[in-house]
Amino acid sequence: MNAASIPLSPPSRQTLAPGVAVAMFGLLLLAYTVNAMDRMVFPILLVEVRAEYGFSLEAAGLQATVFALGMGLAGLPAGYLQRKLGRKQTIVVGTVVFSIATAMTAASAGFADMLLWRVLSGVGEALQLAMIIAVASSAFPARRGVAIGSVNMAFAAGSVIGPALGSGLLEHFGTWRAPMLAYGAIGIALALAILVLVSPRLTEADQVAGVARHVGGARTLLSRNPLVLAVIIALFGLADFAFIGLFASYLRGQLGYTPGGAGFVIGLSGLAAFASPLGGHLADRLSPRIVLPVLNAGVAACGCALFLGPASTAWQATFSFLFGLFASSGVYVVAASYLVKSVDGELVGRAAGLFVTCVYVAAGVAGLLFSSLISATGWVTAGMVQIVGLSVVGGLLALALRPQGFSTTTSSQEL
Repeated sequence: MNAASIPLSPPSRQTLAPGVAVAMFGLLLLAYTVNAMDRMVFPILLVEVRAEYGFSLEAAGLQATVFALGMGLAGLPAGYLQRKLGRKQTIVVGTVVFSIATAMTAASAGFADMLLWRVLSGVGEALQLAMIIAVASSAFPARRGVAIGSVNMAFAAGSVIGPALGSGLLEHFGTWRAPMLAYGAIGIALALAILVLVSPRLTEADQVAGVARHVGGARTLLSRNPLVLAVIIALFGLADFAFIGLFASYLRGQLGYTPGGAGFVIGLSGLAAFASPLGGHLADRLSPRIVLPVLNAGVAACGCALFLGPASTAWQATFSFLFGLFASSGVYVVAASYLVKSVDGELVGRAAGLFVTCVYVAAGVAGLLFSSLISATGWVTAGMVQIVGLSVVGGLLALALRPQGFSTTTSSQEL
């Protein structure tokens, strides 16, 4: 990378104390946690939003999920933007865009402008997430997978905090706007904190002359390993978001679960995301030709158990948790880890952006594809095709990866 494309040229990152580096990275994770808080609270607020604006169920559902379109569109551009601004500034811009869009949702006059704000919130999240993944990979070279896993764990934390805090704000202030304004304000405060407190020595690692940490890897995203991983990630997005988006409807409509019972079962799959650093550890230690087939097979097996097994809460809850373990803590984390490892240090940011694009473009169409399959073939067959079948294909594709083409690190020393 040409040094002129980097806004700041910080001194060697070795002057940054390990404890300080971890604290700075923790601040980045905290900012990402706020994204999850909004993602999980907005669907809860849809009852009040529909009542005020008169949205149909379909229109309200689109408002809740259209952020994925923004993320998918902005994922790849995020990797190129960081070449102009640097990772730190891109994270700040993404956090500000997300936060303003979240707050402005509360000022929406109707369907069209609310849809715009929800799309823009996804754009901001894509900028933020792609660059935090890039920082995790470059700042902690010997533990890249674990660091990336901690990003997903931060999202899991926000998924727990967001609905609880948002519901409390809704009840206290009597308006759905309160959580949106509060989360927007928190996001702006964290963006300012990142601007002031996070050093470029952390965020711009591997972009500074003389601080090469990654050795090997593809010189272009069009190489074999990145392309194969991109397809695997897209297939995973189609399978995982089919489960996330519609499995609760299967529980309620086909198995007779109450809303609370379905929420409990689905919630356990989200709880499993707290094990994400474990998935990252596997990516740090084992070949992708072993890890990805095994984890995809686990997702497929859980899909079979959920759709073909008994309707009992114990059975469904157990395999929902295991599904989250293999999917959210497994394939999601290790695929991101392997993708950034598949390229050299200069392309880490763009590889992270490619990951976001592949996952969330797939997420944007997963529900439509799954619902179409359900209408044509029924729930069980649709589940076998989209969730089980695509997971099997993804696992088999991983056998085409070339482990010798992945980057390594020149030193196990951490910041």
